[in-house]
Amino acid sequence: MGFKDILVHVDSTAASRGRLKLALLLADCFGGRLIGLHVTPDASVPPYFKPSAIERIARIYTTNAHAAAKRAEALFRNETKRTGAPVVWECISGVMDERIAERARFADLLVIGQFDAENPPSISSFSLPAKVVFDSASPIIVVPNERDTGDIGKHIVAAWDGSPEAARAIRDAIPLLRRAKRVMLLAVDPDEQGHIPGGADALQMADHLLRHGVEAIVEEISSGGSNVSEMLSMQAAEFSADLLIMGAYGHSRVLEFIVGGTTVRVLENTKTPVFISR
Repeated sequence: MGFKDILVHVDSTAASRGRLKLALLLADCFGGRLIGLHVTPDASVPPYFKPSAIERIARIYTTNAHAAAKRAEALFRNETKRTGAPVVWECISGVMDERIAERARFADLLVIGQFDAENPPSISSFSLPAKVVFDSASPIIVVPNERDTGDIGKHIVAAWDGSPEAARAIRDAIPLLRRAKRVMLLAVDPDEQGHIPGGADALQMADHLLRHGVEAIVEEISSGGSNVSEMLSMQAAEFSADLLIMGAYGHSRVLEFIVGGTTVRVLENTKTPVFISR
């Protein structure tokens, strides 16, 4: 069991280098193929421009987008030229989050940045991972944009509340959990969770992981009224975690973005790579 097709989103910014380093390490570790993906956004001109300027602005957007695509490919080629793993480069156009999610359905794992630093929100989704996860049907590793990431997964914190989303994320992450030196199964307010009668039952999940060769420390804490996303981040820092595993919560994209939620807050503020599934 492992990740045989690893898709990594590559743009023309410096943050892509960290994502590529991580994706390459994972491809080498699991004997997988690395697929670099760049999405060129459609030249959608914001309505505040004068009608007489729209055509000229659209040409500028298109020129800039094509130049960014060339820089992204050059970065990918340079970073992968010494790898022994098979590599593939793909450049497609369209709506950023939709095209990435569609392509990720044909991969075992997607590696993506914390947000799209290359394009303004008027062109593409700023909170890219939080939108992609709802349509990709594959697990995702979200790499903080400011992190020049090397290897991950030596010290892992897995968030557990008994929900189907949390169970799916942990199950999808088993190949990484097996490689870890230390694993913490973290339940915040376990007695208040309504997903399973009687609470989150972290000990039962720990027993299940043990059957897969993963020995996990169980930590049950009270939020004390604090924000759950802040508690997760704090515990990850105290554990010196280099990976946080969590389910992507929310019943729909619209609800998640209107109300906000643990998933979105963690992804927007995390300094630690996050493994998410839904």
